[in-house]
Amino acid sequence: MVKHFRQELTYQGLLTVLRADIRKGHFQPGARLKVGELTKRYATSAMPVRQALVELQSQGLVSIPANRGASVRIVDEELANNLCDLRKAILGLVICRFVERASKDDIDRLVELEDAIDAAQTIDDHMIANDRFFDLVFAVAGNPEAADALDRNWSLIYPAARHFGPRDRGAISQGHRALIAAARLGDADLAVSLALQAVDATREYLVGKIRAEKAAEAVAV
Repeated sequence: MVKHFRQELTYQGLLTVLRADIRKGHFQPGARLKVGELTKRYATSAMPVRQALVELQSQGLVSIPANRGASVRIVDEELANNLCDLRKAILGLVICRFVERASKDDIDRLVELEDAIDAAQTIDDHMIANDRFFDLVFAVAGNPEAADALDRNWSLIYPAARHFGPRDRGAISQGHRALIAAARLGDADLAVSLALQAVDATREYLVGKIRAEKAAEAVAV
């Protein structure tokens, strides 16, 4: 059972914790989210669990088909492509704005954050450090609405990324450091191009994994 300071979580508290646990991979893609089991896990009652599941459905993290129970949404090939298209559209705007606005200190801080990504020992640490890297980019760009849209939608990728494992970390680091170098030169076009290339690399990796898993499942049947 997950322990908390209060004996029973509020709806908002449960929503925050459950969303984080899905992102952290505590529930695999396709895993059933049974109300009874969740009330025991989070030491709460059924009503906030049901409310949280409905809200997570609206955010896209949970699927609740008619007359069936809730489950963690599975990222299929179409959804992966849609999410990558959305990330490219948002990053194209944000990275350009970041390069226009970033100070030397901002860019130096980005280097430190990339160092933390490279030093991460676990997938959890790596993802947290990566989030902090882009949190700074969005903060300097000054577009909280774009950051919120990406946070709500790109979160769908996290369970899939944990399921399949991260793509080549060396390539991720190389891309980030090339982006930092472009920002230091004030070359917004190059920085945007590098950011979009990274999204396409993620798309290629995930779609390849999804197709391979689907093919394996078909053979097993």
